[in-house]
Amino acid sequence: MPLVSRIMIRSSLACLMVAVGMGSLLLVHKAWPLHAALWQLLPLHIELALMGWVVQFTLGTAYWMLPRHLEGPPRGSPRAALGMALLLNGGILLVLLYHLYTVGWMHVAGRLLETGAVALFIALHWKRVVSYTAS
Repeated sequence: MPLVSRIMIRSSLACLMVAVGMGSLLLVHKAWPLHAALWQLLPLHIELALMGWVVQFTLGTAYWMLPRHLEGPPRGSPRAALGMALLLNGGILLVLLYHLYTVGWMHVAGRLLETGAVALFIALHWKRVVSYTAS
C-alpha cells in the first residue's frame, strides 16, 4: 500500500474516532442534558464524519486500488498525491477552526482547499482510468 494511502486511511480513522466520541457525547446529552454549549459540537461532528472519515477514506483507498498507469510511475506523481492529502487535511482543519472561532475566511479557505484536493485527485486519476479504456 502506498504511503499516501496509509496516511489518508490512518487520518480518516482518527477522524472517525473523534467523530464517534463527539456523536456519543451529543447522544448522551439528548437523553441527559449536560450543557447547552455541547450542541456547538454538531458542525464539528458532521465535518469530521463526512469530510474527515468518508471522503478521506474513499480517496485514500481509491488512490491505492485504481488501475495503475501502463507506463511510467504506477500511480502518477507521489508529490501531487501527498499534496492532495495535505490539501484535504488542511481544509478539514481550517473548517474545524472556523466552527470553533467563527473567522469567516477560514470557512471559505478550508472549503477551497478541500475542493482543490478533490480536483487534484481527479487530475491524478483521470489518465489511470482512461488509459485502460483507450487500449
